[in-house]
Amino acid sequence: MTLGLHDYERRRRRRFWISTAKTLFLLAVMVGIGVFAYQVGIEQVKGRETGLREENAQLKARVQELDRSVATLQATAHSATVKAAELETRLQRELPQGELAELAKLVAERLASGVDPHRLAFVINETRMPRNCDSPESKRFILPTPLYRGSNTAVGFADGTITISGEGAAARNAEGKTEGWFDPQQPVSIRFTEIGGRQTEATGTLPLQHSVVIGNTEHRFMIAAGAKSFVEVTTERCPFP
Repeated sequence: MTLGLHDYERRRRRRFWISTAKTLFLLAVMVGIGVFAYQVGIEQVKGRETGLREENAQLKARVQELDRSVATLQATAHSATVKAAELETRLQRELPQGELAELAKLVAERLASGVDPHRLAFVINETRMPRNCDSPESKRFILPTPLYRGSNTAVGFADGTITISGEGAAARNAEGKTEGWFDPQQPVSIRFTEIGGRQTEATGTLPLQHSVVIGNTEHRFMIAAGAKSFVEVTTERCPFP
């Protein structure tokens, strides 16, 4: 009977220690899980903190970049404002005023109506203060072309001291073939040869004007298209200067 009691006590202690060991093991597992979870949480917090720091740094860099852009835009706007003010001042200073504005308007209207700009410039240039000039003298001659080099292709003025000649582009008919007379719509070349051999030239679309000064006399010439093949030359002699 003593032996049976002893075996029972030994089995009881064994169950106790087994139960205690299981409990300790469970506690150890739970502690390990808790520690692992804690470490994981710490790492996640550190990761989020690092990410927030990086995001904060990026935001600061973006803010600085925007500040620089704003400063550049403000400088550009200020420069544009200054330039606009300068242009407005210049415009007010250079725009025609009063009678000059009326003349500019009239010129613009004439150009819009189809008046030849060269003709208009010629007329304006001829409008000068009265001068003590001789009565105008007019003559005409046939303007040569590459197809015509015949007679009556020059005229003399001032008692033969100035000879006027020239050349023009040949006109074309409806079929596109060249004719013997010059085309008054094309540029021409007019030569002024003095008796001593000095030669000057006026080129462009008719009408043209040109001056030749000999001694104390200015010979002013106006050249315009005349009848077919002809150019009309009008001159006047004026004191110089």
